[in-house]
Amino acid sequence: MQRRAVPIFLASVCAMIFAQSARCAPEAPLAPVSSLAFAYVVISVTDMDQALGLWVDRFGMQIVTRRDGHDAALARVWGLSQDAIIDQALLRTPGATQGGVHLVRFKLPGPIVREGAAPTDLVLKSVDLAVVDIQKRYDELAAAGYQFRSPVGSMQAGKVKFLEAHMSAHDGLNIVLVEIPGKHELTSAKGYGVVPQVVLTTGDNVREATFFQSLMGMSQVSSSRLAGPEVEKTIGLPPGAGLDIRILGDPKNEYGKLEIVQYEGVHSKNLYPRTQPPARGMLSVTYIVSDLGSLLSRGTTLGIVEHGKVNCVLGSGRMASLTSPAGLRIDLLEVKH
Repeated sequence: MQRRAVPIFLASVCAMIFAQSARCAPEAPLAPVSSLAFAYVVISVTDMDQALGLWVDRFGMQIVTRRDGHDAALARVWGLSQDAIIDQALLRTPGATQGGVHLVRFKLPGPIVREGAAPTDLVLKSVDLAVVDIQKRYDELAAAGYQFRSPVGSMQAGKVKFLEAHMSAHDGLNIVLVEIPGKHELTSAKGYGVVPQVVLTTGDNVREATFFQSLMGMSQVSSSRLAGPEVEKTIGLPPGAGLDIRILGDPKNEYGKLEIVQYEGVHSKNLYPRTQPPARGMLSVTYIVSDLGSLLSRGTTLGIVEHGKVNCVLGSGRMASLTSPAGLRIDLLEVKH
């Protein structure tokens, strides 16, 4: 008996149902294993379906939690009205426990944080993605209509050589594809790993590093200085400029690190005041901690604010927030293990 082919329209329906199911997940966030690495970077989006199309469908991230509707508790922590948040998704690379992405859509989205920003301006600059076969990733993204600022460039930090390409994404977001030849980081089945680190620019890297080391107990994983024509071309710097780079976090975790960058020989505007919800783009980072009390004690002179117990998309527990010297907002949620 001859087997009949599945009708095209039925195959399309099945594919659509599968894609929708991949975007659904119970509200059960996984508890991270380290408070030295951020759990999520908060990214405000105008169109949730468009954002999920990039992070889930294109990059292969897994939805840990999806909440369509208000989140009055988190809105209060962010100083907004209780109905300001209307849609959220928590995402991680499959198998990862840190370095996730927290997509949030506001009822009345604000301006784009990085609108008109220069590469050297002080603000949350970019989201790094570890990739397998960077040229292939570059070509498939370019074919899908995504814009790159430059071709794949080769750079070196200390003894480490790496390949890098900067891509523009939704809501003014800058995504950097990074491949270190010979290093095999955790990635999705599609060849992307999110997020090894987010990049923030500072006017004083020493002060910023000291803040995170003294408050959170982070390690300085690496330190380097980049300069030269290839760096200027790839990053978009004027001739003669350079940058001091320090990566902070948990050396035992691939994901959830902070890369702080101080530019040399350039003028930088301070755009951190723009990173206030409901602005669009990267706004803040969230850490899940097991002991908020010790952080409250150490953060007394740093302007830490306790919000009491909250029950939000991130989970249930005491929450506090503060701002780094450069202007990065940090939210801390206590989850008892």
